[in-house]
Amino acid sequence: MVQDAEIDRNGRSRRADRRALSRTGRPLVCSAIVAASLVIYFVMTLPRLGVFPPVGEDEPWIAAAPYKLATDGVLGSDLFAGYYGMERHHYAHLPLFPLAQAAIFKLAGVGVVPMRALPVAFGALLLCAVFVVGRQAGGDRVGAIAMALMVVLRITAGGAATGILLLDRARINRYDIAVPVFGLAALWAFNRWEYTRRRLWIAIAGSLAALATLSHLYGVFWLPLLVGLLIARHGRRAHRDLIALAAGFAAPCLPWLAFIAIGWTDFLGQMRMTAGRFDLLNPSFYVDNMFRGDGPISLGWAARTIASLPLTRIGTWTMLAGGAGACVAMLALTRRRDADPGRTLAIACLAQTAMFAALLKVKIVAYMIALWPLWAVLVAWLAVRLWDRGAIAVRAALVALAVAVAGESSARAATAWKNAGETGAYAWYESQIAGCIPPGSRVLGLQHYWLGLRQYPYRTWLLPILLAQPPAGETAIAFDAALERVDPDVVLLDRYIDDLMRTAADPRDPNHRLYVGFEAFKARRRVRVACVVRDHTYGTMQVLTVPRFTPTGARGAP
Repeated sequence: MVQDAEIDRNGRSRRADRRALSRTGRPLVCSAIVAASLVIYFVMTLPRLGVFPPVGEDEPWIAAAPYKLATDGVLGSDLFAGYYGMERHHYAHLPLFPLAQAAIFKLAGVGVVPMRALPVAFGALLLCAVFVVGRQAGGDRVGAIAMALMVVLRITAGGAATGILLLDRARINRYDIAVPVFGLAALWAFNRWEYTRRRLWIAIAGSLAALATLSHLYGVFWLPLLVGLLIARHGRRAHRDLIALAAGFAAPCLPWLAFIAIGWTDFLGQMRMTAGRFDLLNPSFYVDNMFRGDGPISLGWAARTIASLPLTRIGTWTMLAGGAGACVAMLALTRRRDADPGRTLAIACLAQTAMFAALLKVKIVAYMIALWPLWAVLVAWLAVRLWDRGAIAVRAALVALAVAVAGESSARAATAWKNAGETGAYAWYESQIAGCIPPGSRVLGLQHYWLGLRQYPYRTWLLPILLAQPPAGETAIAFDAALERVDPDVVLLDRYIDDLMRTAADPRDPNHRLYVGFEAFKARRRVRVACVVRDHTYGTMQVLTVPRFTPTGARGAP
């Protein structure tokens, strides 16, 4: 029996040594992978950042409030001036990203590159967060390989870009990329609490979950996840830790809640723009979101996409097969260790994905950046485990897969690089439009073009559209009357508005009233075309001038 005990101790010692070796990995190799991942990231995100991809509708819209904060000290947006006080207090976007971007504008000036510098920085932080969570879950090798997957695995179609989610999202000015940075940090802090039982860590986890929430509303999904883990594992013994978690979450949120309370009526009015996304008391809301959502993170959409996915999409198949296999393996192998960081990671992946599927009505590719880093760590964990436990054939298959993934991503990167070289410059296009606009003119155009025309009082086309859609119970106003309330001196008719109006000319079109109102406004105000600007990237822009005074000689309301 003594000999058996000695053998058992020796066996446990050898297993511990193997786990330690797996956790430390090969330091030089891991360091090389980490360094290479960061180099690839910056090489693929920094060149031609001010040109590619073309500036879209969300980017200037998101940048407008930080710009006003940096220049006027007011967190408001003049794009929607007159709409529930939005020029005084802007509630449509949560505050963390605008505050950080305002600091960049204050220090580095305003332009496409400064605007996109913040998502690039968050992308780099996300790589670091992926590494530390991967290291916590399975060792240095897991963290390093997860970083590599983030910069080489193509999982989306990508359009003109690479299809490598992190590289594409880091070049676009959106706040989604900040959420997983704080979410992964919250998960890391929670696991530290599980290990040390120091209540400070659970409070930090709550604060980081709050920062994820203050980046985008779906960041709040981290809070019920952490609460659920606490209660499931520790029951009534966790009441003090729950209080610490709640206090940590509440502290960063209080200033924003106070800001909302100051303008509560305007907050409710501004939220009308997204009210249709929160039909939470309707059971069919969740069913539709889960099964019939038109976009990623919907079961119906996923089933249709997988059914039509070509075998040549190696990266996507790797993500799907590797993610599912890793999640099952992780839960099975750690079923007796509830506090294991790997098991916690697998639960977080499943819970976050389920909440995204059931609770989000709008599902776009940009939202996937909040989930993919979690799955990337799981896939990396599975790859390391297969490598350590597999025969020569398994290792050969992993090497072959890595080569195929690298080949696919390299080809897509070359295509994206070529497309970037052929993309027209936003600054040139905007300068040509500005040359047609008299100084001091109030401009009405889509938000796409605000950044290059911010020297003018600029209003988005969405403003008159929203003004013509009053709350239930109030009388709607005609679209031409809404245009009169905006009272522009110059109207920008780009390809999107031109297509909208051409389609709406059909009386059966749901937007026909917009066409009727715009035609009435043009006739009454004697609108004429001042010039036309053409660009192969941004399309044709008609610059329309509007006489400053109405026929009665009185200027419209601002």
